[in-house]
Amino acid sequence: MWRFGPIGDLLRWILDAIYSLVGNYGWSVLIFTLLIRLILMPLDVKSKRSMKRMQAVQPRIDELNKKYANDKDKLNKKMQELYQKEKISPLSGCLPMLIQLPILFAMFAVMREIANEETVAMILSIKENLEAGIADFKPQLQGLLWIKNVFQPDSFMSTVVPAAGDALMGITSASGQMTTEMIEAAKAFLQTDLYRTWADAYGNAIVYTAPLLMWTINIPKVFNGLFLLPIMSAVSQFFASQFMNAGQPQTTEQQKQSSNNAVMKWFFPLFSLWICASSNAAFALYWVFINFFQIIQQFVIGKIIDRSDEKKKLTEEAETK
Repeated sequence: MWRFGPIGDLLRWILDAIYSLVGNYGWSVLIFTLLIRLILMPLDVKSKRSMKRMQAVQPRIDELNKKYANDKDKLNKKMQELYQKEKISPLSGCLPMLIQLPILFAMFAVMREIANEETVAMILSIKENLEAGIADFKPQLQGLLWIKNVFQPDSFMSTVVPAAGDALMGITSASGQMTTEMIEAAKAFLQTDLYRTWADAYGNAIVYTAPLLMWTINIPKVFNGLFLLPIMSAVSQFFASQFMNAGQPQTTEQQKQSSNNAVMKWFFPLFSLWICASSNAAFALYWVFINFFQIIQQFVIGKIIDRSDEKKKLTEEAETK
């Protein structure tokens, strides 16, 4: 039975396979992200070539926009004829993004389940050791660079381990090795004074509180991250979108709409900032590095295609002489 659908289950299997070799989910996500970009590379090359052809015919597209500015039906018909003649697919530039979206949604669900499983297992390990009298027990965490626990958000407002009293509302159903009894035992333990005392000593005690608009910032003594991944996600999303949209021809109406809806240019970066700030760092890693790898890949592919086209042009000129 599918837990996440065929795409999600395949991603989970690949991640688990990489983790079995690497032993750290942070590095596993980075390797997985690179693998996804390599798989999508042929589509990226095809998309980039199509956009180059669109750029080459852009002057003719501008002429059509000007000539048929008051006749949308005629304009669309002439644009389609131009696309067919030049063998251009106007949607080819969006194809990699259309494929990435289902992977992104599936990855969110997969990383949430993995984070849930690892968090419940960690809490039960703390419970077992504290009840056995090991008051100074330190759980084994999966960290990466500045992030101490990749299953908690990368934020200076996030504790390394769940806060005392946390209801773990996101964990509602059993999965994998995580049973309903384990979930309930973990939730109950978080409500105890035993866990609260241990967590405060571990670093969960709040040392700074300040109001921020409608929210309150609470900074624990030991925080999990530096809020770098959410910021990087917004920046990388902005530039990734710019790369994806570059070279796409537009009708006059589309140009008018894009100028009137410039706010959408900032919506996705801000949305990614919010998602990565509220999600576990492992998923935020995927979001950030899939964008960074895409930007680098698009730049490199563009340079390779430019050199290839220039070499082909020089060869053709030499043959005609």
